[in-house]
Amino acid sequence: MPIYVYSFIYSVLFMLFTVPIAIKVGFKFDILDKVEFEDKSDNNKEKREKLHTKTTPRTGGIAVFLSFWLSIILTIGFSMEILGIFLGSLFLFSVMLYDDKFDLSPKIKFIAQIIAASIPIFFGVKINFLSAIFSKQYYAIGIWGIPLTILWSVALVNALNWIDGLDGLASGIAAIASLGIVMISLNRGLIIAATLGLSLSGVCLIFLRYNFYPAKIFLGDCGAQFLGYIVSMIAILGGLKTSTSVIIIVSAIALGVPIFDVIFSIFTRIRKGKPIYKADLENIHYQLHRKGWGQRKIAFLFYVVTLFLCIIPYFIFAR
Repeated sequence: MPIYVYSFIYSVLFMLFTVPIAIKVGFKFDILDKVEFEDKSDNNKEKREKLHTKTTPRTGGIAVFLSFWLSIILTIGFSMEILGIFLGSLFLFSVMLYDDKFDLSPKIKFIAQIIAASIPIFFGVKINFLSAIFSKQYYAIGIWGIPLTILWSVALVNALNWIDGLDGLASGIAAIASLGIVMISLNRGLIIAATLGLSLSGVCLIFLRYNFYPAKIFLGDCGAQFLGYIVSMIAILGGLKTSTSVIIIVSAIALGVPIFDVIFSIFTRIRKGKPIYKADLENIHYQLHRKGWGQRKIAFLFYVVTLFLCIIPYFIFAR
């Protein structure tokens, strides 16, 4: 069997073992999403409304992080590029796990995202080319690849984190988007990118068993941001040794739902005079919920849209 198939099998098996442990860790160390809590990152100690009705562990990211990287170690191991991605994801995961316990300020979390996005650059993982979508022309962007890489990574990290407001939403979208990236990667012979993508999809699919409404465990910031980070790095890695940015384009389209949600939320908060970093219930999925849509119905809608967004680029860009 190809190594990318093994990566999927390993990620599934590890998740089945680690998720129950992560649930216990959440309760034991009080890393919990409670129905009401004080926002420690804000001076006014504002109470934030929650949609769930029971205290739930926020430690799903522990299982996701461990299962993903164990499956990768057992299949492709560490090249220089993979090591850079691992170290960047480890830094981001560690900071956000601390945030899940103690609630860091938005400024600190944003700085952590920038640092995490920068680490792989020192290992050669950055956007080197921009290419025309429907032609073979490409343009080397030199040093501009550094800020573009950071912007791309931070954007996807926040896109997956912001969409993680209803049960199963972020993990389901990430699973489908990963499979979409895998299809294009295999079509273009990008085995390493496909291996990472299948491992991530396996992790997300099993996590849905515990995270779909009503959820037994949440991703937490450490899990949701890790998913966005890995997707961003898979896309960059897919175009690293080629002259095409097709994988990045496909990734952006596949994650069109959370990306649009971020843009929509930012404009909504600006229009209402709210800080763009302040958590609220103005995201599209929250608004649908207020209109009477159930969490499962909203999740299925977003899954279908994401699946559509993954299929269309395949017929456009497949060779």
